[in-house]
Amino acid sequence: MTKTATTLNGLVQALNDGIDFYEHAARQTTNTAYQDLFLKMSRLKSMIAADLKAEIAHEGDSPDQDGTWLGSVRKGYADLKATLSKDSDAAYIGSLEEQEDRVLHAFRDALGGDQPPKVRELATRYLPEVQQMHDRMRALKKAKAA
Repeated sequence: MTKTATTLNGLVQALNDGIDFYEHAARQTTNTAYQDLFLKMSRLKSMIAADLKAEIAHEGDSPDQDGTWLGSVRKGYADLKATLSKDSDAAYIGSLEEQEDRVLHAFRDALGGDQPPKVRELATRYLPEVQQMHDRMRALKKAKAA
């Protein structure tokens, strides 16, 4: 597997973790505004992941279709926190914001000078959207805490 495909697969896995987590959180909340937001975030991540998967396939490699085991653990931990919390939505939002931190960090790492040019190009293209998703969840987390 090329370095480009390996790095892009890492980004795809981080995105897939977020896709699954947002869809799960949308099913868990009864707040329709949160359901809509969570599903929108999932769709945005899916579109980015699809473009990255296309580039991986163009490289002649197989794109990852799943997230990581750590993403599954985080989702389970969020379920536990939500069960024990007075405000389950706040628990999910906090955990989703942490997931956004992970995705943002992965995209910023992909901008590094030692990354292949195609990786840097795609990370640069999608970093503004990734940053916006991160900022949206951070603002929602702060609003819930206030």
